[in-house]
Amino acid sequence: MTNSTLIRESKYKVNKLRHLNILLAEDNPLNSKLVSILFLQNGVKLQIAENGAEAVEKIKENDYDLVLMDMEMPVLNGYQATTLIRQQLKNNVPIIAMTAHAMAGEREKCLQLGMNDYISKPINEDRLFTAIYNLTSGKKVTGENAGTVISPASYGFAEKVCNLDYLVDATRGNKNMMHNIVLVFMEETHAELSALNAAIIKTNYSIISDISHKIKSSFSLLGITALDPVFAEMEQLATNDSGIEKIRLLSHRINMVFYQAKEEMKGI
Repeated sequence: MTNSTLIRESKYKVNKLRHLNILLAEDNPLNSKLVSILFLQNGVKLQIAENGAEAVEKIKENDYDLVLMDMEMPVLNGYQATTLIRQQLKNNVPIIAMTAHAMAGEREKCLQLGMNDYISKPINEDRLFTAIYNLTSGKKVTGENAGTVISPASYGFAEKVCNLDYLVDATRGNKNMMHNIVLVFMEETHAELSALNAAIIKTNYSIISDISHKIKSSFSLLGITALDPVFAEMEQLATNDSGIEKIRLLSHRINMVFYQAKEEMKGI
């Protein structure tokens, strides 16, 4: 083994990536070839989809540990494909955006849409595999990917989104009461988010404003404060009857936090 290989493995422990099943969505043959070579050299498995629609179909049929998503593709671009993966498939597979755009706000746009990380082209090998390692290092593998456990960081959150101090205090720590409240939160919020999505599709600003205000109080019961500025911006845009595309991005962020909260509440 060469010294360069030893250095590379010490940086992001590539040996811990070799059990992963990763999907690359990329329409540029040259870029696909480059990434394929990097994966081959590191002994990491890779499958390729030539556009966003093919990527969505592959994700329907297979379990992937991570997706590398090019943003500019035919049929469905990376933004559209990610929206389908998160909203319709309800799939939280970690997604890394890959784009040649260096525009201000591009990273934030990708994260709000539900992607977990962002790397620019041309692809830097160390940056690529470090990002993959960071999003999958919480996985514990037995046999052929059995018993997978994903850390909160794999969903794009550095720590838990829920703070149950208020709920514990309000229920005096009664487990049954807490469990019932969480169940109602999950059922009601799921329905409200579906209604919010329908209102966004219809560009009904009045309903968008009403729902965002309503679910903000629901999220606060579980101490989810990370969305406070998101709800505030959504309400402001809806009040002004403008910014439907930004509202759509904010809605994606709310959904991602909701799914993270569901994961955290499974033991309640």
